[in-house]
Amino acid sequence: MKNQSVLSPMQNLSIMSSGGAPSGSTGEMKHVPTITVYKFGKAISVKSSDITCLEGVGNYTFVYTRHEKHLVSKCLKEVQDELSSDFLRIHKSYSINARHITSRWPDYIHLSCGKVIPIARRRIRETHEILGRMALSA
Repeated sequence: MKNQSVLSPMQNLSIMSSGGAPSGSTGEMKHVPTITVYKFGKAISVKSSDITCLEGVGNYTFVYTRHEKHLVSKCLKEVQDELSSDFLRIHKSYSINARHITSRWPDYIHLSCGKVIPIARRRIRETHEILGRMALSA
């Protein structure tokens, strides 16, 4: 009998920044940051553009898309650093993808996945300034 190592589900989770998606007819590859998550033992790449928000819980991060929730065994800062600059840290436990905002209020933000994310009191002014600049440049 072969000696096989069995990993627990938490040891199976990892992050990888990879990617490339063809852009245009020039044949150039455009870098698209992705996170690799494991679901039922299969590796799944989730593009940063599909992620609505990240929720940090200790040394783990929940990655939300419009219809799914994945767990990654990295802290929120590490996950955000792997992804694109579209992610904005608005709370100690939350980072949002600015492209998925459906509405914003003074102290919370609604996302396309249906989640309502609070904005930390000390980050309210900075968050609204950054989102205002992003809206003007879009």
